[in-house]
Amino acid sequence: MSRITLKELKKAIETVFDEDEMDSHLAADMAEKVMNLFGYDKVITDNLISSEERDIFYKLEDYDLLITEEESTNLPSGKKWRIHYWVLNERKIREVLEEEEEVNEAEEESIYNDISDKVWERGS
Repeated sequence: MSRITLKELKKAIETVFDEDEMDSHLAADMAEKVMNLFGYDKVITDNLISSEERDIFYKLEDYDLLITEEESTNLPSGKKWRIHYWVLNERKIREVLEEEEEVNEAEEESIYNDISDKVWERGS
């Protein structure tokens, strides 16, 4: 499976948020920030992002476009060390895009169904 593109992430963000919540420019900015942080990886360590970026990640996590993972290890002192990761949920992003595509196709089909057969007849 190919990597999620900036265009695909932008479309998924626009799809999951209400129009009054997220306009096209804001979705593009959000997608660009996220993709710049992830680079060529699907995973980023939480401590590498700012609090503003984390807020964006939490919003996307609400819609399952990003998910979190945690790894624990024991330090020599006996304390546990936890590392938190953010993961691009490529499966969910693709699912959102496929659902949006199906909706668009259904809308296109319904437009033609509403047109009278007489419109399609050619005059002699």
